[in-house]
Amino acid sequence: MTILIFQQSLYSQKEIVGKVEFYKSIESDWKILESFPDATIKKLTNRNHKIKIEENNVITELETDSTGIFKIKLRLKDSIRIKINDHSPVLNEEFQFAPNQINDTLKLRISDKSLCVYRDSISEPKFYAKYNEKQAELDFENGKHQLLGIGTDWPTEESMKRREEIETEYRIKYDYFFQPTREKIKIMYRYNQVMKKLIGINKNVW
Repeated sequence: MTILIFQQSLYSQKEIVGKVEFYKSIESDWKILESFPDATIKKLTNRNHKIKIEENNVITELETDSTGIFKIKLRLKDSIRIKINDHSPVLNEEFQFAPNQINDTLKLRISDKSLCVYRDSISEPKFYAKYNEKQAELDFENGKHQLLGIGTDWPTEESMKRREEIETEYRIKYDYFFQPTREKIKIMYRYNQVMKKLIGINKNVW
């Protein structure tokens, strides 16, 4: 989500023009990993969004138009907090800025990750419960250092060599799943991303 803020002085106030914009949390040449297609991201952006702005204990609530644009005048003498879609558990985000951080254009970005995770958890609830990102952290803390792999009957020589090297170098094992659904693959990818970071792996594990 991006809010483009332009400002001009009007007495002691400044006018803010903002535009809400979503972006993809995952972009990959392997389209199955892509969080949402371009058309969906555009629809998420071009809708009415609820905006809550807190400035020096003064709360202003408003709504964008159907293209995600809003306008408001603020004094900007104190830090401001901008909450987007505070009512929604999957489309919300919060930002805080000092007055000197608000230039002619202020970008606030929010990804579609929460919505993507929610969708995958609904589609594959048992799998998600076992392999969500929080569980990856718990598995690591409990000494269960593993990566999730997509099993195939005829893996390429390159992929076999890469995984064998990773298992040897980091003393871990792969847990393979054959013919996982699209949602499972994305759950696996997010699990691996957490585990990779905790283990210290800076290479492709698939």
